[in-house]
Amino acid sequence: MSMRMHMAEPRPGELTTTHKHFYVERPCRILIIGEHLKAKTRYNCLLRHISIGGAMLDFNPNIPLPKNFFLEIEGFKEEIGCTQVHRLGTELGVRFNMLLSQEFIRRLIRSAFQSSGI
Repeated sequence: MSMRMHMAEPRPGELTTTHKHFYVERPCRILIIGEHLKAKTRYNCLLRHISIGGAMLDFNPNIPLPKNFFLEIEGFKEEIGCTQVHRLGTELGVRFNMLLSQEFIRRLIRSAFQSSGI
């Protein structure tokens, strides 16, 4: 799995930055927003790795996606705004519209560790 989410072109006026990423396999959903900000469609996918700035997902390559959507990670109530930055086969790299908090990443990793039974 590539790390292209971390090498995405910076937004205008931003410097290129990289963030420490963590491998986490967790079911999640892509939420497409329709008219009047109502959920239009949800697609299942798999979170492969994540950082405070973006994530890499496994997603069906035959389903077209808009450039912007929300990501819901199973077991968490947050809807994370995302922008698609890379797509090749089943690999979908996203940049988060706002950096995630370190506390959210800690909770996600702790949850993944506890559910693995290690």
